[in-house]
Amino acid sequence: MARLPRLGLLVALVALAAAFCTGPARAEKTDIVLLRNGDRITGEVRELERGKLTVKTDDIGTLTIEWDKVVEVRANVPVEVVDLHGARLYGSLEAGPELGTVTIAGPTGSRTVDLDDVVRIRRTGTTFWNAIDGSIDVGLSFTSASSLLTLDIHGAVQFKRPRYELDFDFASSLTRQPEVEDTRRNDLTFSYTRRYEDRWVAFVIGELDQNKALGMNLRASAAGGGGRAVVQSQHQSLLLGVGLNVAHEYPVDAPDDTLVELALPLRYDLFEYDTPKVDIRITFAGFVGLTEWGRLRYEADFNIKREVVRDFTVSLIGWSSYDSDPPSPEAVNLDYGATFALGWTF
Repeated sequence: MARLPRLGLLVALVALAAAFCTGPARAEKTDIVLLRNGDRITGEVRELERGKLTVKTDDIGTLTIEWDKVVEVRANVPVEVVDLHGARLYGSLEAGPELGTVTIAGPTGSRTVDLDDVVRIRRTGTTFWNAIDGSIDVGLSFTSASSLLTLDIHGAVQFKRPRYELDFDFASSLTRQPEVEDTRRNDLTFSYTRRYEDRWVAFVIGELDQNKALGMNLRASAAGGGGRAVVQSQHQSLLLGVGLNVAHEYPVDAPDDTLVELALPLRYDLFEYDTPKVDIRITFAGFVGLTEWGRLRYEADFNIKREVVRDFTVSLIGWSSYDSDPPSPEAVNLDYGATFALGWTF
């Protein structure tokens, strides 16, 4: 009989542990999204980015909804809202006085804005993994007549918070052909972007790149500066910047050297989710030599992407590198390439 109290205590402890473990998983998702066609979705509003609203539901998984299909959105947790003019508002989301509007209820008061004027929504206090997005694209081609093999790999990981972003990007291209020296291009970039009112930003960028065609074994550089999103809407954005870049170069057949340059970065995004569906990103960075006056360089990349099934894409990826005065005398001034790739986003 003495075992019965122990058995009861054991059962109680197991029940308590089960309740503790399963309680958060069963937490209700009470955010509400009302669509133009009358559908009502209950879930957890994650973010609005690049014209798509992400909502996590219990029954049908995570949904991505085109923003222009939304007429009402409610969220009981604190979020950051950014409008077309770069204003930043903080608070919970409540139904506006009429369809097509939303009221941001913050600690210092409430403000109602049109949904058409909202370009970004991000939850504050999200977990580390929920704040991460990324993609990887792989392109491979082979020509039997010349035994020419080309391999391109591009990847990106982004950690997003309401006021700043951390980006990690890499790109690698390999061209191989019998009796010909391999051509390699590798680039690794880390960037920090801090966002301010009225669409102003500050940035810090670190980069390692290699391009044997331009005579560069390795270039390590760090840049800092500021800029502004001169265009910002639900379907496109254009960010222009200016800064200072310090680079140390290790050429293929010349002494290593340090140079200081004026940096002029540009990034353009276009995202349309009605027919034809298209997602385009173009990045350009121009460099004007200050310690080597007259030397001009640029790095340009583009990615035209389309989703074929959920989280899987097909892309046309291209890049171009130019140096008016490459440090290696045998190097070319211009190198470029393009490839079709299959990709996965997460």
